[in-house]
This record gives sequence, structure tokens and C-alpha cells, in this order.
Amino acid sequence: MQLMEHHIEVDADVAAAYQVCFDVERWPRIFPPCQAARVLEQDGQSQLIEVTALANGQSLHWRSHREFFPEAHVITFRQVQPSPLLKWMEGVWRFFPLRQGTLVVLEHRFDIKERITDDHGVQGVTTPLQALEFMKRSVDTNSQRELAALKEYLEGGATRSAPSEWRRRFEEQLVIAARPEAVFELLKRADRWPGLLPHCHAVEMVYDDDHHQEFVMTVSTQAGVERIRTVRQCTAASRVSYFQSEPPPLIRIHTGEWLLEPTSGGVRVTSRHEVELKPDKVKQLWGDVSPDEAMGRVEQAINANSRGTLQALQQRLAV
Repeated sequence: MQLMEHHIEVDADVAAAYQVCFDVERWPRIFPPCQAARVLEQDGQSQLIEVTALANGQSLHWRSHREFFPEAHVITFRQVQPSPLLKWMEGVWRFFPLRQGTLVVLEHRFDIKERITDDHGVQGVTTPLQALEFMKRSVDTNSQRELAALKEYLEGGATRSAPSEWRRRFEEQLVIAARPEAVFELLKRADRWPGLLPHCHAVEMVYDDDHHQEFVMTVSTQAGVERIRTVRQCTAASRVSYFQSEPPPLIRIHTGEWLLEPTSGGVRVTSRHEVELKPDKVKQLWGDVSPDEAMGRVEQAINANSRGTLQALQQRLAV
């Protein structure tokens, strides 16, 4: 059995912190790894929920039974339909009142399947040891991100109005006269980007198993030079999906993908993004601009970097 525990202090009262974790259907707007969450069944003391979330850049799905103990400020959970690599998982959220604020503790207990079959759908995992490493890294990364997002939400983001105003999807495209495999290889080799992309100054590769990557980029942004931590999944010659586990200070969520589609002229490469901004950081940087104006500036800047990347790929492959 594996036991992992994470905690954070939040400048909010216990009831508010407990309520955020109780209200599952708000999770995709609050917790960056969470892509979808819904309640299937509920009574006064328990819920059956269904969750889809990113784990090391891959989308996993599970169902959990949760029990509530509001007087003790405790929520327990047990995966009744575990995610693909797990034999079982259970855990608990605990909320402890402090002199000022709340201590939030998130605990996971789990065990890996004894036999890893070929149909589990998690790329790069073929043995129980790889499955264990995958799940430990996923639980550690996601727990830290969820607790940090909970803190941010309660200390500043919970009063946001119309969150959709601060979120936008957009994309940039270019047809490159090259084989998809050649374009994919350049996109995949993030360690070579400092010599390829004008806005990228350095890349520190944290993890790379040829399908999943985690790295820290030093890049030029509107606010200056910043370090951005990214987790990616590379799917053979057709798709690279990612999320920024540590985005620039202005951005709360940045997820996206590179899509490669063969065409008569070579390969159509699409750089697709979904971004949500932090209103308080926008105000610090630009003053009282509207959400639409702020989103427009960020879209323009990110698309400019995407165009620069696409043009750099095109130029390199034309040599």
C-alpha cells in the first residue's frame, strides 16, 4: 500500500474550504487537472461521483463514493471504479481550524494492479513498477496543484463574477511542406527549443519517457522573462497535448495541444489553447481593462508565439 499526504494553509474559514471540496461540479472551474466532474447519486451523507482528470498529461476516468462528516470537517472517498492502473484507491480531506484560517490535509492510500495488461490505455506504462511511478508522480503533482488552486480560489478567486469572461479558446494554423513525423519530432524535442524558438531561452527537462514529459521553460512574455513548468503527452506523429502546472503569474489555467493532420501540401499543424486569467493579476499589470480586452491581449501574445514556433519549424524543415 502507498500512502501520500499533502497539506496547505488557507486564509479562509473551515466551512468555506469544506464547501469547495463538497461541491464537485465546480471542480473543473477550480482545480486545473480536473476536466469533468459530476454527481451521479447523492443523499444526505454520501455521493457517487464521476471524474475525468489529467494525470501526467493523460486523461484518466474513475468513479468514487464519498462520505461527509461536516461536524468533524472530514470528507472520505473511495474509488469504486478505479482509474486504469489501480487495484484500489481511497483517501480523505480533513479541514482543521487555525488561529487564522484553515489547514487543509489531503491523504491518498492506494495500491497498483499486480498485472498490467495491454488494454489499460495509459501510454508508456507496461509494468507494475512503471505504474507505481506514474501514479505516485500523478498524485503528488495533482495534489499540489489542487491545494494551490483551492488556496487561490478561497483567498482571491472565489468572489470572481462570470468566470467564463476570463476564459477563452483560440488557435493558430500553418501548413508545413514536410512529413508529419518530421514536424512531430521537432515538437517533441523540447530540449532543442532554445536553439529553434526566438522566445524560448532555456529548457530544463525534469522527466521524459518518450511519451510523457515534464520540463521548465524560460521564456519571454508580456511581463518579461518567466519560468513556466509544463507537463505533456506525445501521441505518435499526430498530437502533443499539455497543461502548464506552473503557468505565468497572469494565467490561472493554460492547457492546449498541437495537432498534426496530413494534407496535399504536407501537414497542417494546429496550435490550440484554452486559457483562463487571474483578474487580480490582470489589474496589477494593466489596470481596469475589461475581461475581453485582457483576453485579447493574451490571445494575441500566445498566438504570436505559436506563429513564431510554426514558422521556425517550417524554416528548419525547409533546410
